[in-house]
Amino acid sequence: MSQPMKCMLDKLRKYWGIIAVTVSILVIESCRPKNNEEVIPEDPSALSTCILLSEKINGISSRAYEYDSLRKLTRMLEYSGTAPVNTLIKRYTFEYNSKNTLIGFRETNLAVKDQSFIYELDYTGTNQLKAIRPFRVFNSGPRAEDTLTVVYGTNARIAELKSIRGISSKWEYDTAGNVKKWLVRTPLMKSDSLMAEYGSFDDKVNVYAFSQGMQLVNLLTGRAPSRRNPFNYTASGQSVEATYQYNDKRVPTQAVLKFKSNNNTLRETVYAYELNCNCHYLK
Repeated sequence: MSQPMKCMLDKLRKYWGIIAVTVSILVIESCRPKNNEEVIPEDPSALSTCILLSEKINGISSRAYEYDSLRKLTRMLEYSGTAPVNTLIKRYTFEYNSKNTLIGFRETNLAVKDQSFIYELDYTGTNQLKAIRPFRVFNSGPRAEDTLTVVYGTNARIAELKSIRGISSKWEYDTAGNVKKWLVRTPLMKSDSLMAEYGSFDDKVNVYAFSQGMQLVNLLTGRAPSRRNPFNYTASGQSVEATYQYNDKRVPTQAVLKFKSNNNTLRETVYAYELNCNCHYLK
């Protein structure tokens, strides 16, 4: 891969460093904030009362999540995930309007100078996300970095993010609402490039299904929201197989990922998820 292409893809991954946008925050009715708009879920079996409190990778803290009294995500902390010193490297804060709609979030990079961003979210009159506008934060203030237009496919799922810089990120889904392919094109490319391809999925609850904020952060790194959890996929020259342990709400509490690279090198990574599955969240 040429150096200009590598730099373009590195910048692309930075832009798509947010979240998987599912059209709304889906929670069963007994735990839904009373002033949220009514949403009819596509598949009640893909919903849960659980919220994600923290993630660990191989026993080391990777992410931690904080919520308000209505169980809306207000802050996410991201760590380096290294031992013996595990350093806080990023802090995300999420902003909502009076109708509890997520209208923006801030990504504060504590490890790298001049790599902090503000993301503003634009919606249609029917409350469907239509654009993500990233601003890069400097000492002199924020500066517009890009505008990502949201294009929808069937079943109101995000099919594409189109950058004004000529970069596009596309997703294809199966009939169950799970992502099958992630494709990218930059101005230097003549056709779409396959970045990741997914095989089969489980029939349980996706661990990020509760929060639009988490999904958006994942979306900007290429991980569009799926209804379920993937069993296998290929990405960055590696094939991955996943096995899960679940709680009685059908949400993963652990994922064991086995990576196999092109040179047949094997690597195993264990993800642990701390959940709160009560209807009321206590800080």
